Amino acid sequence: MRDVKCVDRAAASCGEGLLWDHAAGVLWWVDIAHRFLHSYAPATGRCTKLPMPDLISAVALHDSGKLLIATKSGLGWVNPETGAITLLDCPEPDLPGNRPNDMAVAPDGALWLGTMSEGAKGATGALYRYDATGRTLMMKDTTISNGLDWSPDGERFYFIDSVPGRIWLRKADDWQVLRTCDEDFGRPDGLCVDSTGTIWVAICNQGRVLGLSPDGQIIETIEIPCRTVTNCAFGGEDLQTLYVTTGTFDLSAEDIAQNPESGGLFAIQMDVPGRQPFVASTPMID
Repeated sequence: MRDVKCVDRAAASCGEGLLWDHAAGVLWWVDIAHRFLHSYAPATGRCTKLPMPDLISAVALHDSGKLLIATKSGLGWVNPETGAITLLDCPEPDLPGNRPNDMAVAPDGALWLGTMSEGAKGATGALYRYDATGRTLMMKDTTISNGLDWSPDGERFYFIDSVPGRIWLRKADDWQVLRTCDEDFGRPDGLCVDSTGTIWVAICNQGRVLGLSPDGQIIETIEIPCRTVTNCAFGGEDLQTLYVTTGTFDLSAEDIAQNPESGGLFAIQMDVPGRQPFVASTPMID
């Protein structure tokens, strides 16, 4: 059994958006519902919490040194010192009930961003790719866009659509369902991939992170002391710590009393490292 340690008892309503920033030596993450941008510095244990002017859901690195952020209104820059946001693009201006959710940068520097309807009211979401040619639709009719990451060789892209419980695989420009998650598996949320190709999936309704082989088979289960587990990502100086965000949005007061670390940020020492996040170099968002 792995040692699971709470490093920030933040009591987040919906922790998400984990991103290791090697240059700054901090792990960024967000509380979507409470509108906070959090950071955690493993070297010192320092935690910060910055109020934001809008709902936020994910962050990404850009080669300009700026920090990209997904907000209710669209994609933008964020000043992590002041919380000021400068909007760059609204991917779905014709769908006011939609908002960006998760995003990640690909090995080639393109930014992938998924959307959803607020409250997950229907399959009106989509997945977009931002590159030198602009914004391209990659998938439509999704519910809650989550869990974007690539295999170590960059040949396999994984993507989660949470409500139908599908883990998608894109390889050689072809989409296929890697796994459809049943009730026993649980509802998949965020994911990340380690240096050996193992896929780590946060299970939002069962208090655990599952390790999957590249063909989608469960090879390890890590129990988290909070039922609502939302995201996972590697970080730390050696990239060998798996960080996990949690939430309290669907927990009762009794649930929280029994698990007072609910909504916290957790850290787990792993056997193999992950990798540093890729950095966006997309001209259209300069």
